[in-house]
Amino acid sequence: MPCNSHRNAGRGALRCLATIFVVLLLTGCGTLLRDPVPLEAQNDPSVPGFTDIRFYPLTEVEPVRKAIRQAFVTETPDNYETLADGWRRYSYLAISGGGSDGAFGAGILNGWSAKGNRPPFKVVTGVSTGALIAPLAFLGSAHDPQIKEAYTTINRGRVLVERHLISMLWEESVADNRPLKELVDTYITPEVLDAIAVEHAKGRRLYVATTNMDREEPVIWDMGAIASSKNPAGLELFRSVLVASASIPALFPPTLLKVNLDGKQYDEMHCDGGVFFQSFSIGAVVDLPALIHEAHPDYDGRVVQSLYVIRNGSTTPNRKQIPRGLRSISGRAVATLLKVSGINDLYRLFLSTEHDGVGFYYIALPVDYVRSTDEEFNEAEMNRQYQIGYQLGVDGIPWRRLPPGYVLKDQGTTIAAQ
Repeated sequence: MPCNSHRNAGRGALRCLATIFVVLLLTGCGTLLRDPVPLEAQNDPSVPGFTDIRFYPLTEVEPVRKAIRQAFVTETPDNYETLADGWRRYSYLAISGGGSDGAFGAGILNGWSAKGNRPPFKVVTGVSTGALIAPLAFLGSAHDPQIKEAYTTINRGRVLVERHLISMLWEESVADNRPLKELVDTYITPEVLDAIAVEHAKGRRLYVATTNMDREEPVIWDMGAIASSKNPAGLELFRSVLVASASIPALFPPTLLKVNLDGKQYDEMHCDGGVFFQSFSIGAVVDLPALIHEAHPDYDGRVVQSLYVIRNGSTTPNRKQIPRGLRSISGRAVATLLKVSGINDLYRLFLSTEHDGVGFYYIALPVDYVRSTDEEFNEAEMNRQYQIGYQLGVDGIPWRRLPPGYVLKDQGTTIAAQ
């Protein structure tokens, strides 16, 4: 279930992005009709028929704090590992964006399972392509075959349909994402929703990020709460949030979600969560040790925590001679911005784990990885990435413990580019 093109320069979807600048000049003031939430609104709108399913991490922390605390209060033993000395180990998984590079993450998860040491995850978070993987990863190794199938049997035509240049004068995106919606519908079934609701009731949590374009803020969606709502519209909303998280602005159309405010209906424009971050963890939003202590005061800190980050992409420079031209220069700039955004997120997550005493582990495409083609969603290349990830998982994932370029001050050495 790949999503948006968080890619290196020259790849197909990024070349499409380069044409956007020209299209913007041509389209001028042309816009499509919508009914947005008034800017002067004092209250937050709600999604009709749902409560406590989302929050804004930049401005409201208390809702997620309550949700995570409740997760520790209601948890069952399959939320954690019990160590020989009686301590508990909580494991958290963050799956990043990266477009078709999600095939690498799919391979990591499958190989990790085959190795036999993949832990149970208390919380799973996903952005963009990571948001598409996250629900199945949340349900455990039994769903690995679906993750593998989704990333090794598709091609560009099963993800997007590029529009004709002339249609961009009145459309809101370079490509149509109907194929992506069909893929999401294929893998997110009523049975999957029911299974997620069961795990949510046990105290596990699944979160996905989108960007509210009107508010210029990220939104974190509690997917387990949506699945548990018993609302007939739950499946449609669940799927819509995943598509929104995977829809890079201008390349794919945004998702318009209907909301209620003061008895009136409006729409919110949501797009790729990667606009704000390529990966995220709840530990960067709330104080996990404090919440665990509140829920289990008798445990007296006898807890080990680990955050595992799957970075679907590279964290090292990709040297390439760039020809002069609008498309090549803008494509290279966008690719570099996205890569650096992903690296910055690794720093942010690392710092949050340092604060909370959580072990930090991340994996990215190997340093010596060189693409065999610049074609986006190339089936052969995705299978190659999957096999790289799978072999790393089977052999024992070589987790990196420090973000790229981080300097150990006590040693005066740089641990980057590993």
